[in-house]
Amino acid sequence: MITMPDNTMSIEEILAASEREASLYDWRGTFADYLAMVVENPSLVKFSHARVRDAILSQKVDTLPTGEPVYRLFEQDIFGLDDVLKQIVEYFEAAAKGAETRKRILLLLGPPASGKSTIVALIKKALEDYTRTDEGAVYAIAGCPMQEEPLHLIPHSLRPVLKEQYGIEIEGELNPRNRYLLRTKYKGNIAEVPVERVVFSEHEAVGIGYYVATNPNADSSLLVGSIDTDRLDGDRTEVAGRAFRMDGEFNVANRGMIEMVEIFKADKHLLTTLLGLAQEQVIKMEKFGSIYSEQAIIGHSNEGDFNTFALDEHSEALKDRIIAIRVPYNLRVSEEVKIYGKITTRSEEANVSIAPLTLQVASTFAVLSRLDQPASQGMTLLDKMRLYDGRMVGSYTRQDAIEMRRHHADEGMTGISPRYVMNRIAAVASIPDVKCVTPLAVLDSLWQGMSENVSLDQEGKAAFISQVSDTVSEYNELAVTDVQRAFDESFDETAAILLAGYLKSIRAYCSGKEPDDDDVGFDERDMQEIERPINVRA
Repeated sequence: MITMPDNTMSIEEILAASEREASLYDWRGTFADYLAMVVENPSLVKFSHARVRDAILSQKVDTLPTGEPVYRLFEQDIFGLDDVLKQIVEYFEAAAKGAETRKRILLLLGPPASGKSTIVALIKKALEDYTRTDEGAVYAIAGCPMQEEPLHLIPHSLRPVLKEQYGIEIEGELNPRNRYLLRTKYKGNIAEVPVERVVFSEHEAVGIGYYVATNPNADSSLLVGSIDTDRLDGDRTEVAGRAFRMDGEFNVANRGMIEMVEIFKADKHLLTTLLGLAQEQVIKMEKFGSIYSEQAIIGHSNEGDFNTFALDEHSEALKDRIIAIRVPYNLRVSEEVKIYGKITTRSEEANVSIAPLTLQVASTFAVLSRLDQPASQGMTLLDKMRLYDGRMVGSYTRQDAIEMRRHHADEGMTGISPRYVMNRIAAVASIPDVKCVTPLAVLDSLWQGMSENVSLDQEGKAAFISQVSDTVSEYNELAVTDVQRAFDESFDETAAILLAGYLKSIRAYCSGKEPDDDDVGFDERDMQEIERPINVRA
């Protein structure tokens, strides 16, 4: 045995742990064994949307003081899109309850680099992890390429009995392969059909499908599965059982989910197939009937492709099966800073330092490019940006910010992407002999990059110049504030003392205590001095 320092693992320990983990999911039995498990624990039976919902919620949910949920699954990677994430979870909540929502395609609609792919990637990873837990365990007919639910072996005539006596609901038909094997190999004895535990894995094509619709003339077998042409002899039922490979992405995603990238670039035939899957939960095979498949469908696209699709008079049926959630760019500077901070920390920008306020300046410029001009008289674009970021602006309140967002629903659907900003930061960092990336250097890089954009018209250039000017103004204010704080060595300590005194006074005020010689009670004058700069009036 190789000895290792504390809190580390030896090579032997790593190998042993790997073997133990692999064996955790190595369960095999008969259908009779599985049915007994289900009767004892009906929660083993889940439809796909409920499984995805549980996977998301298994990562825990916190609650803000405002009552809004914070999903831990997303909090380290998705910033400033709390409303979007809430809508996504609400979709899966509704679908999990068996509502008609379950037969709808979830469409994430937004500009490039707004976070659509990252959101779906996190959900897929959560689903993979969830199926490795006891609560999320998935069992399937052994060897089935569609990891079919073993309960499909139960004849339709007996399914009401299971629902009435044990609360177990069975939906769906046995696929052609398993129907053929049941008849020929197991002679109708469903009790002896082997069942195994499966773990979802996109990499291994189990339970998670992925399709990029970049080719308008793509082979449909990529989605619906291919056919072994050497096994086409016999009656239709026999051919379906022997010749269907069931190796398409729709087959792979059964009982899990499929991600459809650039969904509206697919040809009409594939979109029709997708409609059948969403609406009827079947994969239609030309000349050979259909295969039951139950899965969550998540597509994502940009607005341009969606609008083109929506204008097609033949798209009405599919449009009716879509629930679209807009995924705009983030509109809060403090959240945008987190995006760049995470990326720069991960890449370390070739060990080049990032000067203070650099990411704030880049974030300010990016967010300003995404905002509509304020309708409120006397409010500037900078004021609006600060208000959206939770800062105090005049007499405006948090509710005012919510109302502004409601009246400017398209904000964030255009503007500068985080990817572009990171490219410009990287451009500065890659300059020979540059050891530190500064705010003004990044702003200059953003200016150079945008000024070289030939697609900008005169109006766009004027707006761009105004945003640069506003960003410089914000930088000046931030720099002055930072210098003032640095000059006062006891700034943080003084602020903490003032806050503690204010909170004590608030508690005393609410309890109705008057100040006394022992300093118990509230000090009205001190409270007003703190409240005046933030426009709080008694």
